[in-house]
Amino acid sequence: MSTMLREALHVLGSSRPADRWIDSFPIGNGVRGAMCQGRAGGIRLWLNDITAWSGAGADPLAGVAEPVPWALAQARAALAADDPAEAEHVLQRQQTPWVQAFLPLGWVDVSVHAPLAADAGSRRTLDLRTATETLEYRAIGGTVRHRTWADAEGGAIVHRIDADEPVSVSVRIDGPLRRAAEDTAPPSAAEDTLVVPWLLPVDVAPGHESPDEPIRYGAGRTAATAVRALGPARIESGVLRTAAARVHVFVIGTASAPSLPGEADPDPAADAPTRAIRVLGPAEDGIDLAAAADRRHAQHVAAHQELYTRCALDLGAVETGRPDGDAAARTADTADRIIAAEHADDPDLAALAFHYGRYLLLSSSRHTGLPLTLQGLWNAELPGPWSSAYTTNINLPMAYWAAETTGLAECHEPLLRFIARLAAGPGAQVARELHGAEGWTVHHNSDAWGHAAPVGAGHGDPAWAFWPLGGAWLSTHLWEHYAFGGDVDELRERTWPVLESAARFALSWILVDDQGRARTSPSTSPENHYLGPEGEPVGVGESSTADVALLRALAAACRGAADALGRTDAWVDDLAAAVAALPDPAIDADGTLREWDRPRTDAEPAHRHLSHLVGVFPFALIDRERTPELARAAAASIRARGLESTGWALAWRMALWARLGDGARLHEQLTMALRPAEPADPALRREHRGGLYSNGFSAHPPFQIDGNIGLTAGIAEGLLQSHDGRIRLLPALPPQWPNGRVRGLRARGGVRVDIDWAGGRVVRVRLQAARATTMEVSGPGVGVRSVDLTANAAVLLESELIEPKESRW
Repeated sequence: MSTMLREALHVLGSSRPADRWIDSFPIGNGVRGAMCQGRAGGIRLWLNDITAWSGAGADPLAGVAEPVPWALAQARAALAADDPAEAEHVLQRQQTPWVQAFLPLGWVDVSVHAPLAADAGSRRTLDLRTATETLEYRAIGGTVRHRTWADAEGGAIVHRIDADEPVSVSVRIDGPLRRAAEDTAPPSAAEDTLVVPWLLPVDVAPGHESPDEPIRYGAGRTAATAVRALGPARIESGVLRTAAARVHVFVIGTASAPSLPGEADPDPAADAPTRAIRVLGPAEDGIDLAAAADRRHAQHVAAHQELYTRCALDLGAVETGRPDGDAAARTADTADRIIAAEHADDPDLAALAFHYGRYLLLSSSRHTGLPLTLQGLWNAELPGPWSSAYTTNINLPMAYWAAETTGLAECHEPLLRFIARLAAGPGAQVARELHGAEGWTVHHNSDAWGHAAPVGAGHGDPAWAFWPLGGAWLSTHLWEHYAFGGDVDELRERTWPVLESAARFALSWILVDDQGRARTSPSTSPENHYLGPEGEPVGVGESSTADVALLRALAAACRGAADALGRTDAWVDDLAAAVAALPDPAIDADGTLREWDRPRTDAEPAHRHLSHLVGVFPFALIDRERTPELARAAAASIRARGLESTGWALAWRMALWARLGDGARLHEQLTMALRPAEPADPALRREHRGGLYSNGFSAHPPFQIDGNIGLTAGIAEGLLQSHDGRIRLLPALPPQWPNGRVRGLRARGGVRVDIDWAGGRVVRVRLQAARATTMEVSGPGVGVRSVDLTANAAVLLESELIEPKESRW
């Protein structure tokens, strides 16, 4: 086995039954997902479908008390009079109630009818290399093995059971949603297919709100779950039953209707049960079940591995003489590895977490026009945490930070399509009707319908509810996609209109006085507060450092796009001039980077958000070589917040330390991100203790997928950085990882980068560009050199060589 594919680096396992949803292992194909909660005797598959959302489409400004642009002038006047409390009151009157919720589709219970052995035990694994969850236990007649995968090729979820002796199986469907009809199969379903139609609520309030009817049904959308047995089966009293056999195969389909905005819909008249049954594929009578399942699985694995195997990390287990780790991976629980890693460094666990983040991204963001949610593709709650929707002020962007750098550009596409839809529709309406501005905007929450206005139901804290620069941040994702991929046609046809619209909003939003000084007002630094004139926590001010950084990053993206397209539009220069007139980043007396427009006292010094450091990461406006004083101030700001934080905040700090070139501090935060989120010692339990659950999910708490994918991005950033035509190798390598190798990282300019290192120095690096380019390459062991790359030709640099040579890898 290749050392890059060792089990210790790619397999999660547990010898304990999954007692809770959070113990279960996730599978997904971007549209349909399941949490596999296995135990001796059977398994519960918790289902999700990315199209299953509450809501029925509505006016994006419904429920706003003052949906008028002139209210903005009132808020600005209050801030100018140093009355932030009044400004916040005005802004609350511009809030809609809330976004809609990503819904669970219930569960499928699969029960095997066979007497269990006295020592039945159970072993559960999730193999990231094949995207397959396995459950094994012992019955009196021998071993029973379950395998489950979300077919990356065919779209359905497939569950296979192999038993040493014949067993019978029963399958039930249930869940928290209202059923749309009696539990009987519709006429279009065969006797081997169990179908349950669901009503989707027209409105679901988030858990922090308390309306009279938190979950409201009406004339809305519907969904359906369908399970087909491949082989003899019958339905009795709503239960799908099979005869005794050694092999059982079930195919599970889900769907909703009518289609959501932005969905490709070849058959708009089809109802949800018809769509769910269609996912199952044609009935296969008289087939060899084992051969059919093998064929399905092989096609699935091939489609999955086309993306998964592009990038791999090994942090030197073989080179440092540690045991191979494969035997340990087969016997040790991932939960036990997490517990041990809090007190002893485990590079293999770090590599496993790196691969897991990529796995979760490619499993929850493919084949759809909807991006992954706050919980990716997996949510069992009604309502889910924060509606399990889209939080744009950090969590949604962070969940895609690893897409380009670790070779998953296709997985970026659902977000990019969603952004383009927001910009052309609801985002433009909110900009025009609520703010009296050109272009498009989105505030801190959105959903499948493209909600773009502030939420909060008239009482939400503007520190998080009011944030009109979501469009500026999200637009840069399209530019980054071009920076890595180089598709000029896509830049012209999709990216340019979104950037131009975001820029026009920025030009409408930035205020310039008669002396040429610019500011943003009202302004927030999501989701932080300072102490106001009366000593009260305040979230609204003017020209926050985050505002300025985001607008300058947008202007840089627009300039880059204009240059790439050979355009000379006047608005590009206008935006550049406007953002240049905004206040530059400042350093406070304590040496930290100023977060607000003037020295302020933090209301919460250890706040988890570091919004004022977006200029460091993800944007490269602050750099340790170009702007060393600001970089030192940024580092002081991270230290001032303290080590403790939530899972996603720890991941963000990892990426920040990587950009600042501090591998030791990156590793310090990584160690905290890999610790158990639920420690046995009550003294260690905290409200916002970041870490991992037993199944490897990152804890806010609760689970948020951006913590997992952000961790992957942070590690990647420590190994490779690329800006301004320069590639930095091992810019923030943790000293605990002196030896290792990584394959398939990507640099801006369309360059694949493979690195081997030993003793903390590059031994060799392989560069392969998708298009001709010249790069400055630097790193320990290779110095600084200019490298000419031709399209699709690999170049190998070895330690201390003066000239590059052709690769023999």
